[in-house]
Amino acid sequence: MAKYGTYNSPGGFKLTIFGIAIVGLFFTLFFFTRGMYRDNRPERPNATARAAERIKARDQLRTNSAAALANGGMVDTNKGIVRIPIARAMQMTVDAYQSPDTARSNLIARAQKAAAPAPQPSFE
Repeated sequence: MAKYGTYNSPGGFKLTIFGIAIVGLFFTLFFFTRGMYRDNRPERPNATARAAERIKARDQLRTNSAAALANGGMVDTNKGIVRIPIARAMQMTVDAYQSPDTARSNLIARAQKAAAPAPQPSFE
């Protein structure tokens, strides 16, 4: 008499062989894809020139940033916001926090002033 509805599961050996075969297929697919990519990728003849250009731009940006941090200047003329050197800002902060309540109220007032929209220029 036949038993219907039973499930014959493969043994451990078959599962191991199937697993190795699947992993082997994935590696084969990976190496074929990598080979096609290497054969068909565009060459970059000016890669070293572009790298030198980017290094020069990075060095210039660092120089300009260091100069901006060390020197004062105007940030927003309309709002009256200025940039001060870091050493001076740290000294002003230490001096201001001799009285914490006053320093906090001044900080809030300056933040609100900086966040206010700029006045509309008149062309009259």
